[in-house]
Amino acid sequence: MRQIKSYLSKIYDIETVVLIGETEEIRELGNWLSNKKGVVKEYSADRDLAEEKIDAVIFDRSCHEQTMKLWEVAPRYLIGRLDKEEEYFDIWEKYRQVSDFIYLARDKEILPEENVNDANNCEILEWQRGDSDTELSVIIPVYNVKKYLPECIESLISWKASYVEYIFVNDGSTDGSENIVKEYRKRDDRIQLINKENGGCASARNRGMKAAKGRYLGFVDSDDFIDERMFYKLFRRVLLGNFDLVYCGYKEYYEQSKETEDVLNDCLKAPYLHGTYRPDKVVKLAVNTRVAIWRCLYKKEVINDNGIRFYENLKRFDDLPFRVEYFFVAKSAVCVSEHLYYYRLGRKGQDVACSDDGFFVHFDIFEYLDEYVDKFKDSRMTDLLQIVKLQTHGFALSRIKGSLRREYIRRAKRQMDRNMGYFRTVCLTLMYTGKGNLRWYTRMKLCPLGKTDEEKQGRGN
Repeated sequence: MRQIKSYLSKIYDIETVVLIGETEEIRELGNWLSNKKGVVKEYSADRDLAEEKIDAVIFDRSCHEQTMKLWEVAPRYLIGRLDKEEEYFDIWEKYRQVSDFIYLARDKEILPEENVNDANNCEILEWQRGDSDTELSVIIPVYNVKKYLPECIESLISWKASYVEYIFVNDGSTDGSENIVKEYRKRDDRIQLINKENGGCASARNRGMKAAKGRYLGFVDSDDFIDERMFYKLFRRVLLGNFDLVYCGYKEYYEQSKETEDVLNDCLKAPYLHGTYRPDKVVKLAVNTRVAIWRCLYKKEVINDNGIRFYENLKRFDDLPFRVEYFFVAKSAVCVSEHLYYYRLGRKGQDVACSDDGFFVHFDIFEYLDEYVDKFKDSRMTDLLQIVKLQTHGFALSRIKGSLRREYIRRAKRQMDRNMGYFRTVCLTLMYTGKGNLRWYTRMKLCPLGKTDEEKQGRGN
C-alpha cells in the first residue's frame, strides 16, 4: 500500500473515492483519504453507484471480480494492488476505455537468484491516456512477397485488440502484394496501407515509424509469420513495469520441410525474465542476443528522444545499427521466454543466405557506430561494440568464400584495431562470449594485412 499512498499524494483532483476491500490497510487508507482528499465511499454489492460522480476507484488484493463490475462508474482514476496470481491485463483493458489514469501494483514473484530487496517486491503498471487510442503500432515492410503475405497477415490480425494498428508499407511491389493488403483492409480497419516508391526495407520501416501512433512499436518481415498471441504476450508483459524493451524467442521455419526449430541461447533467462532496470544489464543484450529486431517491442518515446532510425543508405543489415543504438540507450528490459516468431528460411535472396560482397556493408555500419559510440565517451559501450564487431565479422567470414575473403579480412583487421589492441579484445571475448571467436580473430591478427595461411604459403587465389 506504500506505493499507492505515494501515488495518491501527487494527485490533487480527487474528491470522491470508492474503496474496494476489507483489509486493515485499505481502512487505514480510507481514513487518510478522508482527512486529505474528500469523500470516501465503501463498495457494497447492493449499492448502485452508476449515477454518482466517482473520481477514483481504489481496490485491494483479491478484489478483481468486484473491480471489474465497477468499470461502468467510469472513474478518472483506477488505483489498486493485486497479488502475484491475479490477472491485471483484463482490468487495464476494461478501464482504459473509461479512465484517464490507471495505477496497478502487483506482487512480484522473486526468483531465488534475484536477491531483490523489499523495496522492489512489486511491479507497477502506470498508464495515462494519450492523444491517440492506439497503444501498439506494428510496422510491416512489403516488397514482392505475394506468396507469403496472407499467412503473415492472418497471424497478425488473429489478436482482436482494438488498440493495435498494423501499418503495411508497400515499397513499390510489382507482384500484386498491394492488392492483398487492400483486401484484408476491407475486413479489418486496424490495417493501414502506405504506398511508396521502392527505396529498400530501411526506408519502408522509417515511413512506418513516422506514421505510427502507438506508444510501442513492433516490426514484422512480411515473408515471416508469428504465433497469433505473440504481440498480446509482449504488450501485456511490457505494460507491467513500463519497460523500454520486451523481447521473446523465435523459431527458424524451414520452407521446404515446414519444420521449425527453436533458436537457443538467446538470453531468455534472469535477470530479463522478470525484468531489469539496470542499464548495464540492458546494454549487454547487444552482444548476448541475436539481431532479430522483429521479436521485440520498442518504446517510441525512447526512439524519438534519441533520434534512432534505420539507415537508408545501407543495402543490407540496416537492423543492426538500429538494434545497437536502441540497446545502448534503453534503461530497462524484460523478456517472454517463449519462442513466438517464425523466421522463414529457404527462400532465395534472403540476407541470411548471401555469401557475396554484400557482407562488406558491415564496414559502413561499424564506421557509423564507431562515431556514434565515440560521442558517449563510455568505455563500456566501446568494449561492447568491439564484441558486436567480432561477432558480426566472424559470421561474415564463416560465409564469404574465394577471393573476397582476403579483402574482407584486411578491412576487418583495420576496423577491429580502431579502438583497442589484441589482448584487450581477447579479454573481452572471454568475458562476454567465450572462446568461440578467438580462433579466427587470432589467425587474422597473425596474418599481416589480412593474408590467409594459404597466401603466406603461396597458394592464394
